Amino acid sequence: MKKLLIAVCAAFLLSACSTKEQTSLKEALVAKFKDDQDLKDYKLDPEPVADCVVREIGGSLPGFAGDPRRDRYYEAYAKFLNINSPAELEKIKNEYGDLFGSAKQAGESFANVTEYVMNCMGKAIERVSGEGS
Repeated sequence: MKKLLIAVCAAFLLSACSTKEQTSLKEALVAKFKDDQDLKDYKLDPEPVADCVVREIGGSLPGFAGDPRRDRYYEAYAKFLNINSPAELEKIKNEYGDLFGSAKQAGESFANVTEYVMNCMGKAIERVSGEGS
């Protein structure tokens, strides 16, 4: 019984850590989504879509929820979302190249965010369309 309680407490703490490390990424996504015309057209709340994207990114990362190495990945993705120029993109790719394996792999990982966003928007649109039927 004692071991079960410890396991449950450990799982709870790990899930709390994962929420903390993802906050800046979710905030960056919500800020981007607030101006997204597709979300406005379908009257979608940006928060659930951002949550979905964070989950998809998290599912692609090495390690497990709460793994302290994931902090840098979430930080990298949050910075990527706030890029305003090609020069900034190159700087971010080089800054996080060691984390992703190379600057090229960092760029490829950042490009995957578009796929995650499209998947999550599609799911949200399907959910809204299903409710309206």
